[in-house]
Amino acid sequence: MAEAVVTVMLENLNSLIQKKFGLIWGVKKEMEKLSSILLTICAVLEDAEERQLRDRAIKNWLQKLKDVADELDDILDECSMEASLLEYKRQSSISTQKVRASFFSCFNPKNTLFRFRIAKQMKDVSDRLDEIANERMKFHLREVVQERHLQVRDKRQTGSIVNEKHVYGRDEDKDKIVEFLVDNSRSSKDLSVYPIVGMGGMGKTTLAQLVFNDERVSRSFDIKIWVCVSEDFDVKRLIKAIIESASENACDALDMDPLQKRLQKMLERKKFLIVLDDVWNEDQEQWEGLRNVVACGLNGSSIVVTTRLKKVALIMGTVPMHQLSVLSEDDCWLLFKQRAFGNESEERPNLVKIGKEIVKKCKGNPLAAKTLGSLMRFKSEENEWLFVMESELWNLPQEETSILPALRLSYFYRPTELRRCFAYCAIFPKDFEIEKEQLIHLWMANDLISVKGNMEVEEIGNEICKELYWRSFFEGVQSNNDGFDNIYRFKMHDLVHDLAQCIMKDQARVVEIDCPVNLSRARHVIFNYSDQSFDMLFAFHNVESLRTLMLTRHCPFRIEARKFPCRLYFPSLRAFDAKNSMLTSISFLTNTSKHLRYLNISHTYIRILPKSICFLQSLQTLDVSCCLNLQKLPKQMSRLRSLRHLHIFGCSLLRHMPPNIGKLTCLRTLSIFIVAGRRGNDVDELGNLNLHGSLSIKNLEEVKSPMEAKKANLAGKMNLKCLELSWDRNEKSQVIIEQVLESLEPPPSIKFLDISNFGGRHFPQWFKNSAIYENLVNIGFTGCKNCMELPTGLGKLPSLTSLRLSGMDLVRYVDNEYYGGELEGGFLHLQRLLITDSPNLERLSKEERRTDFSCLSSLHIEKCPKLTLPCLRSIKELTIWGCSEALLRTVSNLHTLTSLEICDNDDLASFPDGFPQKLTTLQSLTIKRFSKLQDLQSDMLIGLSSLESLTITSCHMLECFPVEIFRGSYSLKSIYVEDCIKFKSLSTSFGDLTALEFLELRGCPELEAFPNGLNNLSCLKSLMLSGYSTYRDDGSQNLSVPHPKLTTLPEALQHLPSLQHMSIWGFPNLELLPDWLGNLTSLHLFDISNCPKLECLPTTIQDLTNLHTLEIRSCPKLAERCEKEIGEDWHKIAHVPRVAVWDLSHQRPIQEETMNCCFKLRLNYWRSLEKRPIYGPSHHSQNIHAHRLTNCFTSKETVNKTPGDAASAF
Repeated sequence: MAEAVVTVMLENLNSLIQKKFGLIWGVKKEMEKLSSILLTICAVLEDAEERQLRDRAIKNWLQKLKDVADELDDILDECSMEASLLEYKRQSSISTQKVRASFFSCFNPKNTLFRFRIAKQMKDVSDRLDEIANERMKFHLREVVQERHLQVRDKRQTGSIVNEKHVYGRDEDKDKIVEFLVDNSRSSKDLSVYPIVGMGGMGKTTLAQLVFNDERVSRSFDIKIWVCVSEDFDVKRLIKAIIESASENACDALDMDPLQKRLQKMLERKKFLIVLDDVWNEDQEQWEGLRNVVACGLNGSSIVVTTRLKKVALIMGTVPMHQLSVLSEDDCWLLFKQRAFGNESEERPNLVKIGKEIVKKCKGNPLAAKTLGSLMRFKSEENEWLFVMESELWNLPQEETSILPALRLSYFYRPTELRRCFAYCAIFPKDFEIEKEQLIHLWMANDLISVKGNMEVEEIGNEICKELYWRSFFEGVQSNNDGFDNIYRFKMHDLVHDLAQCIMKDQARVVEIDCPVNLSRARHVIFNYSDQSFDMLFAFHNVESLRTLMLTRHCPFRIEARKFPCRLYFPSLRAFDAKNSMLTSISFLTNTSKHLRYLNISHTYIRILPKSICFLQSLQTLDVSCCLNLQKLPKQMSRLRSLRHLHIFGCSLLRHMPPNIGKLTCLRTLSIFIVAGRRGNDVDELGNLNLHGSLSIKNLEEVKSPMEAKKANLAGKMNLKCLELSWDRNEKSQVIIEQVLESLEPPPSIKFLDISNFGGRHFPQWFKNSAIYENLVNIGFTGCKNCMELPTGLGKLPSLTSLRLSGMDLVRYVDNEYYGGELEGGFLHLQRLLITDSPNLERLSKEERRTDFSCLSSLHIEKCPKLTLPCLRSIKELTIWGCSEALLRTVSNLHTLTSLEICDNDDLASFPDGFPQKLTTLQSLTIKRFSKLQDLQSDMLIGLSSLESLTITSCHMLECFPVEIFRGSYSLKSIYVEDCIKFKSLSTSFGDLTALEFLELRGCPELEAFPNGLNNLSCLKSLMLSGYSTYRDDGSQNLSVPHPKLTTLPEALQHLPSLQHMSIWGFPNLELLPDWLGNLTSLHLFDISNCPKLECLPTTIQDLTNLHTLEIRSCPKLAERCEKEIGEDWHKIAHVPRVAVWDLSHQRPIQEETMNCCFKLRLNYWRSLEKRPIYGPSHHSQNIHAHRLTNCFTSKETVNKTPGDAASAF
């Protein structure tokens, strides 16, 4: 790493010399001497870096060199800031006299002191470097003149990207594990744990992924969950991770008990597979703490564990461990060959021979073969291959495996710039998901990227990321689409991370706050916080050379200004990141850290940025996005001449921009610009800025004239991808408003465009240039209430795939154009269309053609009472909120529909003839809030041979299913009925549902009996009966439902041979469970809740030998009889492995300081319900709960969103 540091110093020093800084400030000789010494040292650094692994004296010599280089870095950065300030004063001067004054200002007394101080510091550093340079002679280091350069790849090189499907030598391993999971695990009544063991880089994770994605496994398990464990086996963290993987939603911070219950609710009644990848934990108690929570699924539920440690496999495994062996030499060669030669049809025999010798040195390790294959991919000379084969690095002492020498080889034969950028990544914890943009900005802040020609430094950083990705140092984990450029998050394999740490050693540290360490040599630190208090001064004692400080957290915490004492001193800090903390002040930082270049305080409690931030002349990135309390930015921000990225998105209280933003000529990212009608805040401030990425321009009503708008030069910003144009009010004439928008023509590079609250009648003419806007893929129009038509040419945009329309009061047609004799109509490539609050919209096309909207697959309609639909040939998903009869009649023509949701009708007592029988491809049908719907036609489902899910909610007049409605419904797997207060009976054809697996009936108080023939439901696994529905669709509690009449379970339920999960909720008059309950011999989980009159369990429950979970909630009489060991009914259930008995009214109190606000809200609801209890959550209420949790953390926003807000998520 010393080579990387010294080369940066040399580049910066030579840059200052070229700018004649030394001549102006009288330190020319010192700077030239420093440059000469550094050049001498650089010549031997490459050899020294390799030999330090075997020679401790060289290692110590390099450490001394790095320490001096860090000091020189600060000196040169200070010189650079002074040079920049001098140039700024020169450019700001108007008259010749002022220019001269500015030029000679370095000779005033204040700057004379600076000259002497810098000269003395340079001399001291020069003397020390001279000693270090002389000391190199005794090591006899070899000079290396040729430097490796990072190059942008040509087309041939891009062909080397490896297809991850190419996995060699693991078919037998995969089939063995799959066979166990699919077949052998069925016989086990306990949770099966299958451990895969192997040394690092052997492909344990790859093998687990192959198993996880195997079709046989997917068919055999109801739910599959993947969790990366790594070294932190924290049971609470893992439970949250499992919940998040299963639900695909973030899990909010709850206490352990509610987390455990939530997870068990997700897993019970299901056969699940969990993969715990990369486990290191050897504490059996911790493992048992997790196993006891997840041991609640059906027979055959399994866990696959990957680990390097046999002890872990012995602790966790229930079957013999699967020892992963090395690859055969042939398989290892195939993997290496694919990486090294790609798809080349001809192989060079001489290179093949050398390559096979290199493969032998990999000793069957797949990661070593893959990494070295990537290294050799772009080496075409035989001597280059021989150099790798004969390298001394193969002879290093082995630690755990042969992998690190192979990785070191791949590292050492990379360009210096790439090496220093890769090594920096040691700052991140293992398994950390690294955001690409953030990483590039951190590299920039630490001067790790060299400027090349006219390329932007961010572009060079992107090329470095691409190189690391292609060389297998990075693994892409999140992307927007296929291809590298759409990958925005990376991870590093554990062994690659080990390599980075091996290079950086103590310079990059990940520190747990409760395990403080000596950070005196640290340059880059991540602090992992918990919610406990700590001594900040002690933690940061003697870390004055710190370059990067990032704060992360295990759980919510608050860092207040007092927790960062003024005495803290970070004079060399380049990057500070405290996002998602509750930081309230950064004055301690801006007052002392003058070298700061990267400052991320997004999602914090900052209210006002200190004025001192404007003196950070080197600041490149400032991120205050989503600081909900931030009220204003400092007025003097135009002094931040190095600023390249200003992120202020989501600062809802921010009303004004600092003046003269246009002076920040280096600015590349400006997420929001708020126009104000005063000098320095006009939209023309954007004119000279070369902005990239996304830009939102707000308050366009403040633009005075079209000429001013034209000066913003949006059309010339060729790197913009996303543009939002919005008005807050419309006080000017429509003509002026239209001219302003006409002058804000976007650039051809634009992909996403959103126009909000435009007050004109006509959209601009630039939409007609479909050839220019060939990149536009997503457009939204919101609140354009005066527009009668959408823009001319919109339907001809060749790449448009998504269109959003909301609040378009006067628009009658989406496509209003006449195409003459053209065979093709408009919107040929549109895939997603969302339309809300458009009361006069009549049709999609004024002149309908067969080809119109020919690719439309997803359509959401809300509050469009006049709209009818044409025949859409590709439509798959349709949602209608506010469904009129006329619109419903046209739905029957959509023969390709697979999912249909219709909601909100107060007129129809029955559906129109033919609905929905013609929708023969329909798989999911949802009917909500048809308040007068009384009858369903007997032939309603005839012809729906693909229908798998039927949901009916809040249809208060519906009394029953017709007798023959389910005849022929052989594919129906799920029926859900809720909040139908007059619903009395199911159909006698219910027995025909031979594929039915899930049945839920909630809030149907009149339902008392089930039809005969339920013994035909051979696939029914889950039955939920609830007397009350939990929530209305708007999220409020449904307390108006009459008391359910059910007093005993219907006799027909005893004939369900495959029933595994049964829940009985909320029947206040249920007094007795029948003896035939013992006939349900397949039952695994039985849940009884809120049946206060229920007194005892039948004796036959002892016959349920497969029952592994019994839950009893809010049944006080029954709870007393089922008390462990002493209850009268305990002997009946003593054989059940897991029995949970509790009453909501006697829940353990939860401390206020450890609660999040949403969970307290739920408890408050429970406490307020004196007359009627709350019953178990439905699959709908789970989503509502998650929505509430999200909104609890966005202060000053309403908790319950209106349906119209769906547009923002489309």
